[in-house]
Amino acid sequence: MKKLIYIPVIILLIATGCSEAEYLSYAGDDRVQMGDTVTTNFTFVYELSSVTVDTVYIRVNTIGNVANHDREVKLIQVPEYSITYERDPVTGDITDTIETELPNKAVPGQHYVDFSDASLKKIYVIKANEVTALIPVVLLRDASLKDTSFRLRVQLDESAEFGLGELKARAKTIIFSDRLERFYSWRVDNYQAAAYGTLGNYSTVKHQFMINVTGEVIDEAWWQEVSAVQAQAHYRNLLKEALNKYNNDPVNIANGTAPLRETSNPGSALVTFP
Repeated sequence: MKKLIYIPVIILLIATGCSEAEYLSYAGDDRVQMGDTVTTNFTFVYELSSVTVDTVYIRVNTIGNVANHDREVKLIQVPEYSITYERDPVTGDITDTIETELPNKAVPGQHYVDFSDASLKKIYVIKANEVTALIPVVLLRDASLKDTSFRLRVQLDESAEFGLGELKARAKTIIFSDRLERFYSWRVDNYQAAAYGTLGNYSTVKHQFMINVTGEVIDEAWWQEVSAVQAQAHYRNLLKEALNKYNNDPVNIANGTAPLRETSNPGSALVTFP
């Protein structure tokens, strides 16, 4: 990171905070916007090795009239940027703005089926007499996903049938890989994420440990099931007991894997549960 004498503020241009998109009042042209702009995490890691293609669906809602025919919906990929504001150290006024494109941008044809691919044309539609649709984003299990999480910023585009709805409801990001990924309810290490109070800080080591202990797929669907039956305390206690047993196992101590840490770095933080 470039060292500055100014005070930097980093803003990621991704809309991850809205769970439900707000609507424009209808006036004139029919419009489309996304049903939500929450960043979606996806991984192939739980799939059999024979699975090379999978799909994430984006809900698209219409504003305006209902039509008696299918209406085309267009998607495009757009870049994402971090913005650094440089400020005068005396006045605090912004003196410069630096945009930096985020790395690991998904490549069409390699990581996902290009939105212009002819095979998608018939399914990228709002069906006749309907006002909403689940539009598929087809992801490809490229070998590079084993080592890297790629980002796909999906944005609605105008079509012959539709204009665009609210500016803040036109795009969302899909982060995907072939390794363990955060799920939505554990998306950040604070109480904005519902699972944080039960599971604490995220790490892939902790995530894999949870899978090993429970024998279950630990993802958003798992968390929703746990929450539905109010089993959060049960799993927290189960995992804490398993971690204590692991850390005190003479074999694990002897081979240097205990105590369990968040990375392979011997100086990294210990894995803990609240």
